[in-house]
Amino acid sequence: MKVNSIKEIRPGSQFPKKLFAILISIAVILGSFFFLNNASKAAQDTVEVVRIKSSDGIPAKTVITKEDLEMYSLIRKEFKEDMVTNLEDAVNKYSLYFLRGKTILYKDQFSAEKPLKNEWMYFLEKSGEVLTIPYNYLECAGDILTPGDNVKIRVAYDETTTESRDADPSSPGYGREKTVRKVDTLFESITVKDLLNSKGHSIYEVYKEVLKLNESKRQEVMKSSDFLDSILPKSLVLEGSTAQVDNYAKYKNKKEISFTITLLSRKDNKNIMDQLPTVAKEIESWISEKK
Repeated sequence: MKVNSIKEIRPGSQFPKKLFAILISIAVILGSFFFLNNASKAAQDTVEVVRIKSSDGIPAKTVITKEDLEMYSLIRKEFKEDMVTNLEDAVNKYSLYFLRGKTILYKDQFSAEKPLKNEWMYFLEKSGEVLTIPYNYLECAGDILTPGDNVKIRVAYDETTTESRDADPSSPGYGREKTVRKVDTLFESITVKDLLNSKGHSIYEVYKEVLKLNESKRQEVMKSSDFLDSILPKSLVLEGSTAQVDNYAKYKNKKEISFTITLLSRKDNKNIMDQLPTVAKEIESWISEKK
């Protein structure tokens, strides 16, 4: 090609578009470079935090050991002030509830104070009393019944009466005893606080002990017949007033006594979830984890 012909070439109508595309490409390349460079710097700027080491997690109200924890490098941008950064701060403390495995530990998830057994007893009003009565879970709500529920209880019993002395002595039934089956309302409404098995042990405390085991051992125990028997409710633990307990005492020695228990509405019972033992939440978390 001759030099003169090259000089005669002029930019076409597409030249501004091509130039704009080139400039955009350069801008994207530069932007990507700065973004990746900053991301690389952020990834290198980390904070050491404490997290749960075991994938099985830590059951509620269990002593946290050094073997349960590990240090984890977290990007400073994701760090929060209530995260635990010193492993020793959590060792020999008590977990307040179930802690999921491989999750970062927070300061409000453990306590130095030993959790109380049947802690609801320590919040019982001074005027309140605890009463235990027999219970057949097949006759009242099954596994729907939970602590915090209100129930109505009727009592049936046999009462023996003798025909009045004022009656005619010549009457055929004079002086004979007569047994009548009666039904009275024992409690219009009373609160369920716990459930007991045949050995008198708290069923929710049984769950707590099982949840302290590792996952494989836990599954083995929960499938055993002994465990199933231990969580079968035989009695209700009720929180009542002195008047209610006195009323129960009047019927205790009646002949052939039996109870009919019905579950009352949960409408306006806003505190029922708060009254559920922590173990219920533990079991829910465990099931969610398995899913």
